[in-house]
Amino acid sequence: MTIRGWAGASLLALACAVSQFPAAAQDAAQPDPAAVKAREQQVRQWKQTYGEGPYPDEIAAFVAPRPEPLKPYYQALLTGGERNAVLNLSRLGLAAMELQQWADAERAYDMALLRIETVYSKDPRAEAARSLWHKESNKDWKGEAYERAMAYYYRGLLYLRKGDYNNAHASFKEAEFQDTVSETENLQSDFALLNYLVGWSSQCAGDKGVEDIDRAIKTQPELTPPGPTDNVLLIAELGHGPIKRRDGQQKEKMVFGEATGFPESGAVFSLVPTSGGPKAMIPRAVPLHLASSVYYQATTRGGRKMDGILNGKASFKSTTESLASGTTAVGLQMMNQSGSDPTGGMVVALAGLGMSLFASAMKTDADIRQWDSLPDKVLISTTSMNGPFTASASFTAADGPTPLTPTPVMQGASGKCAIVWTRSRSALLGADTPGDDPKVRAAVARKKDVVVKDKKFRADLAMVFGG
Repeated sequence: MTIRGWAGASLLALACAVSQFPAAAQDAAQPDPAAVKAREQQVRQWKQTYGEGPYPDEIAAFVAPRPEPLKPYYQALLTGGERNAVLNLSRLGLAAMELQQWADAERAYDMALLRIETVYSKDPRAEAARSLWHKESNKDWKGEAYERAMAYYYRGLLYLRKGDYNNAHASFKEAEFQDTVSETENLQSDFALLNYLVGWSSQCAGDKGVEDIDRAIKTQPELTPPGPTDNVLLIAELGHGPIKRRDGQQKEKMVFGEATGFPESGAVFSLVPTSGGPKAMIPRAVPLHLASSVYYQATTRGGRKMDGILNGKASFKSTTESLASGTTAVGLQMMNQSGSDPTGGMVVALAGLGMSLFASAMKTDADIRQWDSLPDKVLISTTSMNGPFTASASFTAADGPTPLTPTPVMQGASGKCAIVWTRSRSALLGADTPGDDPKVRAAVARKKDVVVKDKKFRADLAMVFGG
């Protein structure tokens, strides 16, 4: 029987079965009119506080089946709506990876990357969408280049865990692209971590990948190429990633601060074979090498140092303010020139002053919503292991070992290659969306188009995660 024929027969059987239900059972399936009326009354009351939702009973029903430590993240995801979806999904995905809730992590990143690609991809339609999106105020968060790249990086790690090397390669390759594109600029990638992982996933898939590995080593000389028999990738993430802040007279510029108080600078994995007898089960210590600094990626563009981001572009000064001050200066110079009519200079100076006042009146607060659970340094090494093994990690600082306890180690060996991954700092930092402005959030939530988008977003969540 064909699939279409099987489906038709199944639907016919289902219809027959339903028609044979006792009337009482069919009546029981109908909602209680009194309960419906009571909820409608409750919703009318909730609208005064929650607008168009989600309402407390909807939040409780969505959050209830989730793993306990992730429940706050799911609640923030549901209530944050489309505006904060990519950020909340990315934070949820990393928290789920730490808790080894792999299905939650995969679904979260799949939803996040789908939304990133609507604005940031090589498709001409995305380029047109990016132009429009850049001009909108109170935009849906898509992240800076380094944040988008890290979302693809984590999805790639999840693919490596399952031995899906082709999709891992595609994820790391897309992460490379995200490192090169901003709202208004296209730059050269210098993210050695991603170059290395593109090459590694190629080798695991049976291709060479040498050029990508060489590109990574050229950018980060501490790295070493995989040995000819290496089949284990070791990754450790250290410290805390960049911190976004506002700067400038109008708080119009976003700048990045370096997190302090994180002394760890090195990592060592201990690998212990679990078969082959006592003589074979000797621990092997494998030191790791710096692949990339996320802080460095945030504060550079194509390797060039910058002091902040203004209107989506690496910049040192507002174009409008520069033009205004320049115009005013020219006007004053014209007024002071001997033998000239001061009227023209006065007009130019006043025009400059008007431009300056206009620039000051504009809403220029930089958007500092941020993915706060990212690491700073990412270390990598490769080695070879014959047969199953267990892995543990320890961290070092400039003055010796540190007492840090690593997060649970992710270990996967579903295919030709194995992966081991851990972090020195937990990704469970609290579920509130970092850097979100409550006033902006409240103002945006009242817009009709946002209400429509958020209802669709909640429907997407129910479809992907259930509930």
